[in-house]
Amino acid sequence: MLKSKTFVKKTRSGGVLKVVREHYLRDDIWCGSETCAECKQDSTVLQRDACMESSLCPYPHYLVPDTNVVLHQIDVLEDPVIRNVIILQTVLQEVRHRSATVYKRLKDIAHEPGRHFYTFTNEHHRETFIEREPGESANDRNDRAIRVAVKWYSQHLKTPGSDPDGLKVVLLTNDQGNKQKAEENGLLVYADIIVHRLLAVAIGADSTYADLMDKHKQSALCNNLNYRHKMSQYAQRASVAFHTQLFFKARGILNEEGFVLFVRKNAIIVLIPKFGLEGTVFFTSKNKVSPNLVFDEEGPTLRVEQHTFHIFDRVKVTISLDDSNIQHQKIRMALIEPVVRKA
Repeated sequence: MLKSKTFVKKTRSGGVLKVVREHYLRDDIWCGSETCAECKQDSTVLQRDACMESSLCPYPHYLVPDTNVVLHQIDVLEDPVIRNVIILQTVLQEVRHRSATVYKRLKDIAHEPGRHFYTFTNEHHRETFIEREPGESANDRNDRAIRVAVKWYSQHLKTPGSDPDGLKVVLLTNDQGNKQKAEENGLLVYADIIVHRLLAVAIGADSTYADLMDKHKQSALCNNLNYRHKMSQYAQRASVAFHTQLFFKARGILNEEGFVLFVRKNAIIVLIPKFGLEGTVFFTSKNKVSPNLVFDEEGPTLRVEQHTFHIFDRVKVTISLDDSNIQHQKIRMALIEPVVRKA
C-alpha cells in the first residue's frame, strides 16, 4: 500500500519548498515477541517470560518509552536490568533529530542481544500508521502514533483465554495529556516526570523515601508536577503571542507578500517569510454575505468565486492587530491580491 506525505519547509533565502515523499505500508512487519503465534517471524527479540525485578510492575511486561523518556532517562535505560523494551520508529526518529548523542547510545543498547530491545517500524505498519489530522501539531501527532502502537501491541499479544494478569505492554510518558489520553484508551501507563528516580529505585540503583513508592502519593505528585509543566507551556505560548502582538501593534497595518501553505473549506493558511508568521485568511464571516466557495480535497484547491487557490500560490495580504477585545487581541490577515470579485 502506497501513501504520499507532502510538507513544506522554509529555505534560508526565505522561499517555500514543497517536499513530497512516498510512504509504503506493509502488513508483514513482525511484532518481535516470542509469545506471538500470528506473525511469521524468522527470529524473535522480546522474551516470553518478560519479568524484571520491579515493585512498580510486578507482572511480566514490555516497556514502550516515549521520546522524552528516552531523551532524559537514557542513563537508566542503559542499565542491564532494563530488558524487553519496544522502541517505536516514531520515537527513534524524534530522538535522532533532537540528540545525535542519545540516538547513538540508544542504538548501541538495541544492538546488545541480551537486552532484548526491539525496534518496531510502526510508521510503515498498516495497522499502526496514522495521518496527521488538520490543525494537529507534529508533537501531538507523534504522541497519538505512540498510543496507537501501544494499543495495537496490547491487543495483538492477547490470545483467547489468556491470563488477565499475564504479559502487559506498559507506556512510559512524562506528558500529562498523553497519559490521560492513554488511560482513556485503556492502556497501562506511568506518568514519568519522576521516572528517572522511580526506575532507579526499581532496579536497586537508588533509594528513596517510602511515601514516593506509594502509588496514590505517586499519582498525586505526578499530577502536580505535570500540571505545573503544562502551565509553564501555556505561559510560554502566551508570551510568544503577546510579543508578536506588540511587534505588529507598533508597526500598524502592513501589506506583505506571502505563500499559500494550506487550503481549507473556507480559508487559506498563508506564510509570510519576512516575519516567519503564519495566519489564516477567512472567506466567510457572520456579518457579511459569503462568496461562492468550492473546496476540492484531492487537489487540494479552494475556488472562491472565479479564482482558484493552490498550495504555494503567491498572494498579498494585509496584516493588522485586532484589539477590539482587549483581553483577546488577535493578528488578522485580509487578502489584497489576487482580488476576488463576485461573478
